Amino acid sequence: MKHRDVNRLFAALLFLLSGAVYLMTMAPTLSFWDCGEFIATARTLGVPHPPGAPLFLLAGRVISMIPFFGDIGARVNLLSVLSSAATVMMAYLVTVRFIILYRKTDPDSWNPVEKLSAYGGAAVGALVLAFSDSFWFNAVETEVYAASTFFTALVVWLLLRWYEEEPQSGNERWLLVAMYVIGLSIGVHLLSLLAVFAVAMVYYYRKYDVTPKSFIIMMIAASALFLLIYVGVIKGLPFLLERFSWWGGIMMLAAMIYAITYAHRKRHVLMHTVSMSLLLLVIGYTSYAMIYVRAKAGPPINENNPSTAEAFFSYLNREQYGDLPLWPRRWSSEPLHQYFYRQYSSDADYFLRYQLGQMYMRYFGWQFIGRAHAGTGAPVDWSQLWGLPFLLGIGGAVVQMRRDWKMGSVVLALFVLTGAALVVYLNQTEPQPRERDYSYVGSFFAFALWIGIGAERLMMEVRRFFSSDAVQQKAAMLLLAMVVLLVDGRMLMANYFTHDRSGNYVPWDWAWNMLQSCDHDAIMFTNGDNDTFPLWYLQEVEGIRTDVRVVNLSLANTGWYLDQLKNTSPRGARPIRFGLDDSELRQISYVAIDPVEVQLKTGAEKLRLTEEYKAAGIAPPAAPQDSLQWVITPTVNFRGQGFIRPQDVAVYEIVMNNFGSRPIYFALTVGRDNLLGLEGFLQLEGLAYRLVPMHAPEGSPLVSLPRLYTTLCETFRYRNLNNAEVFIDETAARLSSNYKPLFSRLALGLAEAPDDEISVRTAEGERRTIQRKELALSVLEQSGERLPLERYGLDPEFAASEVYLYVSLGEKQKAYPYISYLKKLAATTTMQADPALYYALALSLREVGQLDASQKILEQLLRDGDTLQAGQERYQNEEK
Repeated sequence: MKHRDVNRLFAALLFLLSGAVYLMTMAPTLSFWDCGEFIATARTLGVPHPPGAPLFLLAGRVISMIPFFGDIGARVNLLSVLSSAATVMMAYLVTVRFIILYRKTDPDSWNPVEKLSAYGGAAVGALVLAFSDSFWFNAVETEVYAASTFFTALVVWLLLRWYEEEPQSGNERWLLVAMYVIGLSIGVHLLSLLAVFAVAMVYYYRKYDVTPKSFIIMMIAASALFLLIYVGVIKGLPFLLERFSWWGGIMMLAAMIYAITYAHRKRHVLMHTVSMSLLLLVIGYTSYAMIYVRAKAGPPINENNPSTAEAFFSYLNREQYGDLPLWPRRWSSEPLHQYFYRQYSSDADYFLRYQLGQMYMRYFGWQFIGRAHAGTGAPVDWSQLWGLPFLLGIGGAVVQMRRDWKMGSVVLALFVLTGAALVVYLNQTEPQPRERDYSYVGSFFAFALWIGIGAERLMMEVRRFFSSDAVQQKAAMLLLAMVVLLVDGRMLMANYFTHDRSGNYVPWDWAWNMLQSCDHDAIMFTNGDNDTFPLWYLQEVEGIRTDVRVVNLSLANTGWYLDQLKNTSPRGARPIRFGLDDSELRQISYVAIDPVEVQLKTGAEKLRLTEEYKAAGIAPPAAPQDSLQWVITPTVNFRGQGFIRPQDVAVYEIVMNNFGSRPIYFALTVGRDNLLGLEGFLQLEGLAYRLVPMHAPEGSPLVSLPRLYTTLCETFRYRNLNNAEVFIDETAARLSSNYKPLFSRLALGLAEAPDDEISVRTAEGERRTIQRKELALSVLEQSGERLPLERYGLDPEFAASEVYLYVSLGEKQKAYPYISYLKKLAATTTMQADPALYYALALSLREVGQLDASQKILEQLLRDGDTLQAGQERYQNEEK
């Protein structure tokens, strides 16, 4: 077979192999973070957070209409699967072309060892990329990074095609297509724009003699081209539209066409190529018109509402996020960030240790050396992959630099610009809400090319040890098999379980459970991405509980969002009433206040609450009140003056204008500092607290036992949470850990009067009356079955409560697993480090009759407490 046929066959096989692996491990529905938002806006052609991804949304919309899967989220996930498999294929093709370039021989003339090493080595590198930690993570969920990396790989391949064909007639078409692809990629993510430097370098190496002077000129020209595209096109076109309306875009288009025709008349090849490239890039960039058009249509998800030229300009420039300076590195004035900044001696120390070391080099090590575990903050672990991919990559970089330093410098530029240089540009604060390794996949792609070259060189070395062609061929085949097994096979084995999301339904179930925690026409305040975007997905894509208005407190700091809450009815949901008019909402800002007492009549809400408890056959935990009375205190302070944030103003306005006529909830994930002083009036009813006209007794939170039972035990979904064969990622496990304390609170409340009866509703709305003791035991059993203790754990205080419950309800033997759990926790720490844990263990031991062991722990706690107090007193005296 000729080279072209063999090469294409290998590429197709790699596409199918990697695609099959990704398909087997793909998330069956939405995932956490931005995935729910992207799927929802793709399905409905909505407007996601700035700066948007219009081309990605259009592709997602198309694939969502093809019935590959019943779940819409799975259909859009398939877009990442296909993009990632195509990137693996492109990595192989690019590596083979680099090998051809530095061998300088016709591939059809290669002997068997040369063919085996080239095709096999390139396949090894491509599979390393396929099975690497971050690339695989992006491949099985709906995010823009898989498609963005594909565009980067495609641009590199197109450049090499041009490099090989130049100076043949028509060679410029490859450059023009590459620039058009870069323009398209802007509609997915801006990362692919960094490939412009590779374009400039490849063009320079092919067209000009390399001298120090010309190289400097090339770097200046490449930077100028990048700025021309980023500032002149990406930011300049929206600016022209804002300043001159559509005439601004027409002016830019006319200038480009004039430059093209002028260059054509004057036979100026470089000018013609550059101007035509810019025109094609702008044509690709026009996918952003979709954002403007859809914003005008007012879709249910319409972030920033970029329906005017001014708003569109602000949207594309990400103005709501503010500017990130390149210097100083420790730039944020947030108290939390300032706390972490003080752990570094200088900006340079912060950059080297945290931003470069922790936020890039550690991620790099995850890919090619090994990751210690799947949790946040995982260090690099050489025992996972034995560092073999890393060593191959270093060897490949050396080989390419020695044999073809020009192309080696192109890969190096791509590696640095999408890695370390990106770290400089992002200037990230500490701490980050999640790991950011997915941002640097372009850099990992570049290193995977070197791994392929390193594997090729390794197999070519066998010729030095054997003289016989047949022996050389067998030795190369054996070596290739060993490399595939020890490198690619080991990566597949090490990463498969932690990247297999095929049974992970936690995000879908979490959103379902949150929405089902609310009454009809409810307003629910949420806090961040993971308690908002999954809910948007269920409402916009699945049509589930569209009556609930989700109010994201982060977005509530913006006027456009509050305006939408007041004046739109997405999917028929009721608008939210505000006392402020539209102009006041759009200009909402911080408000200076001193502590102020607020009173709000409860209206019919008191009667509703009384009737609800009466129907359940139990007394309410506190007396229902005719009004809510609470104190609003400043949530931020600046130069001695207290302020409340725009989101606090929004909470106040919504509560004051809607309570009594609509149910109001706060998601379980909303922090105390976002409750505006209402925490005493919140009743636990599921994954949300309901605002009720009762005030919690001191030290005893309000819990609606009948509602909590219906949501937890009859309505909520917990698919595969108890299946040890399904990997539950850290975010999903952390959020799922909220369920067990809810079961404990419910069982504790039921056990307060074990002989009494309570009336509860089933999922179908039918009532049944049951003894509270029996129901409490049922709740505890369901907690253990659905959320195994060894997998999700439990706060020591709640674990001790479980022991107390089982003993008091006559099921002492069932308490021992919780005591074993507490002992296991105690073995990992000390009494001085975690006295609360040991106190919970002591109480639990006393409950089951192990009085001596309990007393021993309590006495030790008392002695340690006296020692600690004496030490504090000595420290205070020394300070004086």
